Formats: sequence, C-alpha cells, structure tokens
Amino acid sequence: MIGSPVDYDKKFKENLPIQLAKLDWDLKKYLKLLPGKEVLDLGIGQGRNSIPLAKLGYNITGVDFSYKNLERCKELCPELNLVRADIRNFEIEKDKYDLISSRCVLHFFHKEDMYKIIDNIKKNLKINGLVYIYVFSLEDPKLQKLTNLNTFEVLGNNILHNVINDTFVSFFTKNEILDLFSDFKTISISEEYFLDQGNNTPYYSGIIKYTGQKITN
Repeated sequence: MIGSPVDYDKKFKENLPIQLAKLDWDLKKYLKLLPGKEVLDLGIGQGRNSIPLAKLGYNITGVDFSYKNLERCKELCPELNLVRADIRNFEIEKDKYDLISSRCVLHFFHKEDMYKIIDNIKKNLKINGLVYIYVFSLEDPKLQKLTNLNTFEVLGNNILHNVINDTFVSFFTKNEILDLFSDFKTISISEEYFLDQGNNTPYYSGIIKYTGQKITN
C-alpha cells in the first residue's frame, strides 16, 4: 500500500459534518438488475446509500476506516454489519455480494492502490452482480486548485500527493474507468458536476459515475 488512508477522525477532531442518507438515483434505477440482496459498501461513510438500501430489505456490510462514521451508521441503522478496516487490504468474500459500491472513496488513494481494490472487487463479485463507483474526474476544480498548493506534490497520471499527511488524491477520465472494467458489461457511465453539501462550505466536484455488471469469471 502507498501512503496513508484519509483519517477523518483526526481531520474532524470534534464532530464529522452530518451527511444525509439518500439513495443515489443512478443506483436506485438499476436495483432491479441485482441477482440478490447482499451488498458491500467499501467506504460506507455515514451510510448515504447503505442506510436506504437496508430499509429496503438489503443486507449491508459496510467497511470504513473512521470510528466516528461507523458509530453514526450504527446509531442511524443498527441492522448494518459494520467493519473497521482500510479497504485496501479488506478481504472480499468471493461470490457473496450482489452489489459492491464505493462512492466518493477510491479517488483518495494512489492509483496503484485503487487498481488493486478494483481487481479485488472484480475477482470476488458474484456473477451478474453490479459494481457502482463514483470518482473525481479531470474536470474537477480541485485538480487545478491543489496543483497550485505547496502542500501537494504533482505526480504523473493525474495523481497528487499531500506531503503533510502522506495521502493522495487521484483524478480519472471516462476511458480510464471503462478500461478498468473492460471485462464488465457497462450499464451506465456519466461525467458531471456534483454539489457536495457534506461539509461546512458546499462545493462542486467533477465526478464520474460508473455502474457495471460482471458477466463472466
């Protein structure tokens, strides 16, 4: 593994910004394609998608590095199965999950680690299962902003290294995501701007959303 995971408990020493649990429309409209009810959320955060899915009857396993995020998830939805772990070395049980989701998480790693997480997902997802990911695009305003800061080292392949806390931010193109899932059936891919209201000061992010289906081992 390269560098450290983002430590939200340290970043927000008192209280994490409150985020609403609201199922993404891009995910909701494809639930009918799922072969079953087992869901793995890698980087569950405060359960934005997983809490609504649990209330719809899905069995959720949520993984996160933040104690505070996990505590809030448990308070809001006690039936969630929660695991504290770095998702880079979390072992995904093979052929168990009908949906593996990672929303606004994978771009906070060096791409080499992100590629390994994707391989882990692809190898262990159930046949006909779906993967749903959400990552920063090259159109994200943060790319230029962070590039101009002395605290960030600009690496190749649109990767930035925070030299203060040894974390990374990576930015992607649609073709890059499609190449990573070239052996999957693409259900949906889009590039757009997203208003992030989960912090004290809302801001726009350029994001790529991908939904794909595993069609072969």
